[in-house]
Amino acid sequence: MNLNLLEALDQLQDEKSIEKEEVIDILEKALQSAYKKNFASESDVDVRIDRLTGDIEVFERLVVVDTVENPSLEVTLEEALKVNSAAEIGTTIERKLNIKKFKRIAAQTARQVLIQKIREKEKENLFDKYVDMKGTATTSEILRVTSDWVDLRIGKLETRIPTKELIPGEQPRLNSLMKVFVVDVARSARGPRLLVTRRTPEFVIELLRLQVPEIESGDVTVKAIAREEGVRSKVAVFSDNTKVDPVGACIGESGARIAEVLREIKPEKVDILRWSNVPAELVGNSIAPASALEVKIVNVETHEAVVYVSPTQLSLAIGKGGQNARLAAKLTGWKIDIKPIM
Repeated sequence: MNLNLLEALDQLQDEKSIEKEEVIDILEKALQSAYKKNFASESDVDVRIDRLTGDIEVFERLVVVDTVENPSLEVTLEEALKVNSAAEIGTTIERKLNIKKFKRIAAQTARQVLIQKIREKEKENLFDKYVDMKGTATTSEILRVTSDWVDLRIGKLETRIPTKELIPGEQPRLNSLMKVFVVDVARSARGPRLLVTRRTPEFVIELLRLQVPEIESGDVTVKAIAREEGVRSKVAVFSDNTKVDPVGACIGESGARIAEVLREIKPEKVDILRWSNVPAELVGNSIAPASALEVKIVNVETHEAVVYVSPTQLSLAIGKGGQNARLAAKLTGWKIDIKPIM
């Protein structure tokens, strides 16, 4: 076992980046516990693995006394001097033990420790691989669909998305692909666990990021978003680059980019509008797809504004059940009253 143990540790270090010294330290502690459990429960023993040969040695520590009352922990001076010529009453000596009977148990313990360490390292490597997914959208494969949840596979990991975290009304299909937003990557006894959803506003932002290179590069910034899942989202975008039209970049040529986002979250609609630091401009832009003819700031402190639209666009500006006006207010943080110009 001796040289084979070192060869195995060298291989683990090369192939799985498991530090040899770290495993030896763990092995020594595990072997010490195994020896005490099987041979010397009361003794003070120390197990050492030779770093050059792999030899396993077990020593018992004994206090030198005049009269031995506990043979597991004490030794007479006469016996101590046979081991250590410098022994004195009150000192502690170490006596090497015969471990012939222990070798089989030691081999089993070492094997168990190595297997456990490999599993832990694989879990840690998986966690390191997936932890950067937190806060991003990724593609998953649908493995199973139930009334309460959908089982998914993302890379090598399987996870589950509750039905309440799906977009209202959607019907996932078995063996199809579906994008999800990774809320968190958590450690668990079985390895990394992904918590996913499709209902957060950040999901829409990440879908846009996947389709719009200007968002990924930082030329276009999403300044605000308001979302009612499965119904409508409003996204306010901005660019410091005068050569970049943030709205046009998000929509894409012939609407190609926004079409990909809409395909993923259908039947939900998405309004892309231009962000402005000027409240009247932002409030006016926020009622898209309707067009504002005039915006009147009623009270700056309480954030109240009136938006005037043509009579033919009044219902569009308000939206079904007041949804468009409600999202505009949520996006801007302003109380918006929409009125027709007479």
